[in-house]
Amino acid sequence: MPFAQILDQYAALRRVLTSHPSETVRRLPEGAATCIEELPGGQRLFFVRDQGAMQRLARNPALDRGNGVHLLRSIFGPGTLFLMPHGKPHSRRGGEATRLLRQVQIDALTPEIAARAGKAVEEVGRAVAVAPEAPVDMHDVILRYLFDVGARAITGVDVDLRSEVAVFRRGVDALHREATSMAKTALAANLPWTAAWMGKEARRAALEFHEAGRRMLVAGAARHGLEDTLALRALKRHGIDPAGVGESTVFPKEALIDAAMNLAASLFTTANLIERTLDHFQRHPDELRALRQMIDADFPTGASGVTQLLHCPTLATLIPVMLAHSPVGIVSRDVVDATTFTEGDEDGAGTRHQLRHGDAVIFDVEGMQAQQVDGLRRQLGEDGRPALEVLNQRHDDVMTVFFYGRNRCPGRFLAVADSALFLIDLLSKFDCQSVERSRPLERGIVNRLGGSPLMRLTPVPPGEAPAAVSPP
Repeated sequence: MPFAQILDQYAALRRVLTSHPSETVRRLPEGAATCIEELPGGQRLFFVRDQGAMQRLARNPALDRGNGVHLLRSIFGPGTLFLMPHGKPHSRRGGEATRLLRQVQIDALTPEIAARAGKAVEEVGRAVAVAPEAPVDMHDVILRYLFDVGARAITGVDVDLRSEVAVFRRGVDALHREATSMAKTALAANLPWTAAWMGKEARRAALEFHEAGRRMLVAGAARHGLEDTLALRALKRHGIDPAGVGESTVFPKEALIDAAMNLAASLFTTANLIERTLDHFQRHPDELRALRQMIDADFPTGASGVTQLLHCPTLATLIPVMLAHSPVGIVSRDVVDATTFTEGDEDGAGTRHQLRHGDAVIFDVEGMQAQQVDGLRRQLGEDGRPALEVLNQRHDDVMTVFFYGRNRCPGRFLAVADSALFLIDLLSKFDCQSVERSRPLERGIVNRLGGSPLMRLTPVPPGEAPAAVSPP
């Protein structure tokens, strides 16, 4: 083999091992539906970009959460739902979450979510009125709002978790620093004991975040006999009688992980989805102007009084933008049993690939979403129907990562509802401009905006079209 070719292969391997797959997949050559990278020890990474292949592989039981998530399990805890392998425990836990956060539940919760969205935006307005020139930490604002909504959905009651926002932010920052390279993931996958030596700061923050779980378990226990909630399910799963729970109760670590990581999983993606959507509209003032006109027509009194998210021009415009900026860039699965898949036509006309035990499959969700968002926008045009019902039927394209098969996200309805309501209220009332004119996109476990989350907010006078601003 020519020396130059050897150097090229070494450089490619180095890029794979020092980057997260969300970043690696964006550098792959255009055109090929599947790219394969060889790793030391014979393991292969299959980067899959064909929509049909993704859907078939998503149903294939030979793909699962295996050794590739050893590092993340060591940080979050082995009982974390989104890291559990498929099987009865995962099915039981996922089924509970799906039932308790299903469409009808979130529809019923919508008035409370809307009220919280309105309250969060009112608090921002008061801060801006006191100090109009002072920038606002929008990541902090978004997280405080999502903490309120998430805790209510999990426990059935208000729980003040705002003191945990700083802990959560510190943990997420550490996670991006310590657990995003393929080198660390591969090392922990092949030598599980090494995971304990990596991600130490993120692990400490996760342990601190157990306090949020403790507070939710105490609050949820007080509601026993009134309604079924995820907090009560967690208590019962760990053999704890909710009637005997109080502030002094010492919970087993597994119960704390159960409650805290239910919340963390929701916050992890939804906060970044909202922030990236805000960034999109500040860079596209014409779209923002058109959206505000729709909001004025569809929500004349604002979002705080909304009782149900019925489909309307505002949502038909806003939701595709939200989903196009989903922070889920890739979905990764380990090959736990040998299998095959065909890219292109399922009838065998496409290219056939053989997967071996130990290989990993990386689904290019970000690329798929970019291709399909226009189709979603065209088909979300049925006025008067519940918006979440419309979304639930769109499980064959851009919504695959949220709404499809056994990998569907149990909190998908909550994520769409709380994001949309907050964005409707904020975007209708404020022009938002980042202090940093161009924030880079950091790809990792979730894709997020880098740089400063500070934004300057300017109130939009009622009935006045937003000022045209130059995009960053």
